[in-house]
Amino acid sequence: MFKVTGFRSWNLNADNLDAMIAFYRNVLGAEEGQRQTIGGAAVARLRLGPVGIGLFDAAPGPRPGIPHHTFDFEGPADAETLVQELEASGGKVEGVRRHGAGPGYSVYINDPSGNRIELSTDPS
Repeated sequence: MFKVTGFRSWNLNADNLDAMIAFYRNVLGAEEGQRQTIGGAAVARLRLGPVGIGLFDAAPGPRPGIPHHTFDFEGPADAETLVQELEASGGKVEGVRRHGAGPGYSVYINDPSGNRIELSTDPS
């Protein structure tokens, strides 16, 4: 049985990545972290207290699957076991992503209003 343990991140499309970074950093006081490329999009990672902000460069158009919000969870070490548990409860899993070489992974599911939720775990 899995259990959500906290809110990890809020992920947004940024039609002007530099302006969005400046807003979150200068207006809201976010700390800028690493930059990376995910699915061909530049992504800036920031922190506001314990919450991460992922800004996805959407200059060429909105990124698929963004916006979405990420929750940490404790649960099965095997993603397929979590998928089965969620689907047995009436959820429809939209995708699974392994974190690098693992063992962490994320499972993507939409709520009834179509909001994308990422359930993420990084067990030791």
